[in-house]
Amino acid sequence: MRLLTLESILVATDLTERSAGAIVTATRLADATGATLHVAHVAPTEGELNAATSRRNEYEQEIEKAVDPAGKTRPQRHLLIGEPHRAISSLADKIKADVVVLGRGNGTAKPASERPVGSMAYAFVTHSLVPVLVVAEPLSVPMRTALVAIDASDAARGSLLVAVSWSSALRPRGSTTAALTVLHVDTGADPTEQQARLRRSAAHDADVLQRNALGWAGVSIERLTVKNPDPVAAIARQAMESRAELVILGTRASAQHGSSIWGSVSAGVTRELSIPVLLVPPAVWRDHMHDIDAL
Repeated sequence: MRLLTLESILVATDLTERSAGAIVTATRLADATGATLHVAHVAPTEGELNAATSRRNEYEQEIEKAVDPAGKTRPQRHLLIGEPHRAISSLADKIKADVVVLGRGNGTAKPASERPVGSMAYAFVTHSLVPVLVVAEPLSVPMRTALVAIDASDAARGSLLVAVSWSSALRPRGSTTAALTVLHVDTGADPTEQQARLRRSAAHDADVLQRNALGWAGVSIERLTVKNPDPVAAIARQAMESRAELVILGTRASAQHGSSIWGSVSAGVTRELSIPVLLVPPAVWRDHMHDIDAL
């Protein structure tokens, strides 16, 4: 079983307040793990930067101002050009980022349901090859409580392992353990034999981790099943009731679109909660889903 190793963290900033929580979170993660921190902003056009050196300098100064002054880790700063999600993806690839941190607003106005964290973040998440941490309010580090939502899917199986890994790596040092709630929402849908078999498999995975994770990961697991036809409402409510500091969700692969897309549940939960949400794309959960067989 692989536990989390953060060596390279990338945070994108639009140089507004909506990125503040993401900057603080990325800085806390880098300080706690010793990872290299990268802060990036995507400028509107190359022509604007080439036309005036002073404008490039202004952007670089703004990026410097955006850096969390409380952080011990001094970041590498990147001024990028191009389509924001492609530019960030390319940089994440280049620096071998282990996680990308994106900010979102925390106001009362709610964004469109299909793009719950803004157009750039939406475009990036749907094509990401690394976990994406979406932040309105900063993540607490060290982290004591987390929640992972599972269902009868491979995405849930892999995300469960990612949740244990993050809980273990970010827990308080010493003898203190982290608490992870494994939540299964029974919507009453898909009462087929295949779905029943998949649910039994998911329950088995959670049972194996519950018996073993405390010993090798320092993570105490509580399993919980709730009946609710609305999984978004159920997950959001349980996250608040358990005082989760992080929610972990898997995103799905779409045969129709040929790429990773937001599932409606992932999008809805991210929209509803101000708690940081770690989105685990198919490239990541597929890589982890077989690890549980070795336990």
